[in-house]
Amino acid sequence: MSYPKLLEAIRKKAFSPVYYLHGEEGYFIDKLIEALAADGAVLTEGEAAFNREVFYGPDAKAGAVINACRSFPVMAERRLIIVKEAHRMPKPELEKLGPYLENPVPSSVLVLAFKDRQVGLPKALAAAAKKAGVDYHARKMYERDVQQWTQNLIREAGLEVHPDIPGILVDYLGTNLNLIENELNKMMLVLKAQGKNHLSRELVFEMIDIDKEFNVFALIQALSERRRYRAHMVINRLTQNTKINPPVLIIGGLYRFFHQLALVHKFQLRDPNSIKDTLRVNYYQARDFAQASKQYNKGQVYRNIGYIQDADLALKGLVPTQMDEGHILKTLVWKLLT
Repeated sequence: MSYPKLLEAIRKKAFSPVYYLHGEEGYFIDKLIEALAADGAVLTEGEAAFNREVFYGPDAKAGAVINACRSFPVMAERRLIIVKEAHRMPKPELEKLGPYLENPVPSSVLVLAFKDRQVGLPKALAAAAKKAGVDYHARKMYERDVQQWTQNLIREAGLEVHPDIPGILVDYLGTNLNLIENELNKMMLVLKAQGKNHLSRELVFEMIDIDKEFNVFALIQALSERRRYRAHMVINRLTQNTKINPPVLIIGGLYRFFHQLALVHKFQLRDPNSIKDTLRVNYYQARDFAQASKQYNKGQVYRNIGYIQDADLALKGLVPTQMDEGHILKTLVWKLLT
């Protein structure tokens, strides 16, 4: 079952006796636990005092978990038993849960939360958990998925935004969903205090400490238009403080831009609408790629990808160089424009 469908089922109080939650993307696992533990979901606040028990993997004993599950609810319809960090339970303890998973108590809701790509229930127990209730795999989200998720989060909040904002948030905050959500919540508090509903690029830049004029997006824009003076001016400013503007962020942004531009040439995309549909970017980005494809032919794009990869290796110390980080990046921009 998908994450949205699971949330919907919880809201409708269609509970399962077992929730086996596992995978790399801990954000969704935490959100499902929050939904089940919320007041009025499985239990009201008053019922929770007697009917909710939380165990933590390193200290959890299978016997105690099973006893909690088999206890009768006290003045409530159900009990809620949550095992957090279940991936840290010793395997022998996990295996002892087998008999219960094969025959769970209908009046208890057992949540087993594993936040590790390599660790989960043993195969037979996983099959039993799936048969008894819910088997949810929180798969790791990649950058494009996180951008879409961010866009959906903004839409659900009812905000009006510039179409570049999901990409800006992901580029500067990474793919940490909790961090992105927290920063968006801060921005929404500011907007609420101002009585506004429009999330501008200026507010985003201010809240996550991005120079409004000199950032990686300004650099990419200058490169896409082959504005040499502007590109050199931006990279000079960016390299003045590599703590605020990490080289890895600049390299990552440049690589993504030219990689997508390579796809524009590969698929012979000409108009913004075809680029938008094929690359799954917004119209404004697609328009920029259409313009950039006229500035860089296919050979130049692949050459530039090679330059970026060389610079990345130099920044990581994998190839010998006498240049510091700033010099490497400035030289890279000069090469990209030749």
